[in-house]
Amino acid sequence: MRLGTSQLRTGLGIALLLSLSVSCRSRPEAIYLTSFGKLPAGQVSMVREAVQQFYGRRVHLLPTQHHTAATICPVRHRHRAAAVLEQLLPLLPDSTNGKILALTTKDVEIEDGKRRPHWGVMGLANYAGGQACIVSSFRLGGRIDRLRKVSLHEVGHLLSLPHCQSGTATCFMQDARGRAATIDRTREQLCPECQARLAW
Repeated sequence: MRLGTSQLRTGLGIALLLSLSVSCRSRPEAIYLTSFGKLPAGQVSMVREAVQQFYGRRVHLLPTQHHTAATICPVRHRHRAAAVLEQLLPLLPDSTNGKILALTTKDVEIEDGKRRPHWGVMGLANYAGGQACIVSSFRLGGRIDRLRKVSLHEVGHLLSLPHCQSGTATCFMQDARGRAATIDRTREQLCPECQARLAW
């Protein structure tokens, strides 16, 4: 059966759209890493290596940043994580639809309703599939393994992973709910359900 000109054009148009869709989906978004102030030696490069190895994407280093007074909560004198994330977004190069991870030694908090209006956290991403996240070592007890896992967790959110719902205690996408013991139970691995979500 021979196709008419309009049918050929339609077919070619659909093929082109499918091709563009696949190429856009398979093109990895750039990941950038920065830090606030001076972190202990080697921590930035260690986190960079962990993210690169686990997610198979190159992590680009950005210059060191400085916390501003505008992000400090006047009640607890901690940095408001959401305000810090807003500070990070302009650092992303205009030419990329990238993701940015920031490390800090300062304590950060979120405003979590009336029950927990000033809740100190180890890390925060602006939302699943968002562009910015921050990880604070303040509540990690100086443990490098915790810093690595929390960093992988927050970058996982940027790559559209929600908190793990499988109940697998060793999956690092578990919601720690502020408990270091939860982080200690996890490993640098995803459960099959979260792996499938990441691949999709």
